Amino acid sequence: MVEDPRAAGGPRGLRLLNQPRPAVVEATVTGEPAAIVVQGRFVNIRTIHGHWRIDDEWWRDEISRRYFAVELENGRRITLYHDLIGGGWFVQGYDGPHQGRTIVKGGRRT
Repeated sequence: MVEDPRAAGGPRGLRLLNQPRPAVVEATVTGEPAAIVVQGRFVNIRTIHGHWRIDDEWWRDEISRRYFAVELENGRRITLYHDLIGGGWFVQGYDGPHQGRTIVKGGRRT
């Protein structure tokens, strides 16, 4: 945790690091992200560098997420996930496992 002057507790308030932020994502019919809204406009996803799934915490609140490490058309890399239980897409500052294959838009997979 870090001190955050914008936090509800005032200048000494704390906020959690790496909290997911809601995102507006356009997905393909197979559920892969194709574009994301950045600063009010859709930005195409150039490449999916990896993907993985997390299913966990059945003893508390169940988590089922499909993560994607993506590169936007402007070269920026981000990690997105689709919440498979509650729905919705989120951006999270997480690098994730470096497994899976790179999926290049245009149908070529490597």
